[in-house]
Amino acid sequence: MPFIPLTLIGTGFLGNLLLVVLLLGDATAPGRVSLSVAAALALGGGAMILGGLMLLEPRRDREAGHWH
Repeated sequence: MPFIPLTLIGTGFLGNLLLVVLLLGDATAPGRVSLSVAAALALGGGAMILGGLMLLEPRRDREAGHWH
């Protein structure tokens, strides 16, 4: 079982959920969440999900000529 990619995807998803919660809270009480925190959560969460998905994708063997 690929624990590292699934952990990356799960952590990125939780980071994006935290971003949504913080932005919803900011909509009801403006000025509490800085844009730098929101940007860091958005970029970090997206990067972790993308990295986890890249690790789950099967690698292609270039030397054997097995291109799918």
